[in-house]
This record gives sequence, structure tokens and C-alpha cells, in this order.
Amino acid sequence: MSDRARLPTGPLREEHRMLLPMIKGLETLAAELPGLEAGEGRSRLAAAVGFLREELLPHASAEEAVLYPAVEQVSHAPGSLVTMRADHREVVRRIDALAAASSGDSLAAVPFQLVGLAAILELHFRKEEELLLPLLDRALEPAEADQLFAQMTRHVEEAGGEEGAPLH
Repeated sequence: MSDRARLPTGPLREEHRMLLPMIKGLETLAAELPGLEAGEGRSRLAAAVGFLREELLPHASAEEAVLYPAVEQVSHAPGSLVTMRADHREVVRRIDALAAASSGDSLAAVPFQLVGLAAILELHFRKEEELLLPLLDRALEPAEADQLFAQMTRHVEEAGGEEGAPLH
């Protein structure tokens, strides 16, 4: 078992590890999109938007409802994660722009949008892993962390995300 897996936040860190290839896939799509037929490009973009809306956004909602309040509580800093919430709003805005582009006349700007979104998501994960999760690792017992992640999973399920889907 790796050191990361033994941390109370190990399950969330593992979810990040599993999601990163999908986020890197946005960069791959950005590179391939200019060479694709318009129909195939729109189809692949729609699939990427579907993943982002169906998998990623419910977990961002769980972060805001469960994870961020826990971090603010253990750090004794209510409201301190306003920038993380701002990241989520920007991610939603960019996903909406990609969805609109998938049915628009031109996909010319989409590669830039995909690369930008991937960069925001990767940085967001890094901030969580390097700044937020260590606070929880120091403050929570493994059973408390398990309870936190169970609450996040319930939130995702209640929001319509997939049962057993990544927490993040």
C-alpha cells in the first residue's frame, strides 16, 4: 500500500489519480480536433462535455457541500475556500461554452477552450492535494475521513451522479 493510500484522504487522492487521464484526454482532443471531420469532432466534443457534466460536476457539488465545509472547520477559517468555489464556477462556465460550441457553426476556438479547461482542472486538483487534503490528513482519523467520503458519495447519488462514481 502506498503512503498516499494510507492517508485519511487516500481515497480522494486515488480518485484524482483515476480522473487525471480523462482530464488529459481533453488536451488530446484539443490536439486532434483540427484534423477531424466536423461531425466526428462534434461527437467527440459532446462525449467530453457529457463526461464533464455527468461525472465531474456532481463531484464538484459534493466538494462544495461536504469537503470544503470540513476543511474550513478543521482550519478554523469559515469562507476561506472562496477561490476553490470560484474555480468550480469557472469550470461550469467553460463546460457550458464547450456545449454551445459543439452545436455551433465552428469548432475553431474549441481546442483552446479544452486546453484551458484541462489546465484549470489540473491546477484545482493540485491545490486540493497540496493545500486542502493535508489539513484533513492531520485533523481526521481514518474513520472520520471514511464518514466524510460516504457523505460525499451520498451527495453525488442524490444529485444524480453515478453510484460508485469517483468522489471528485
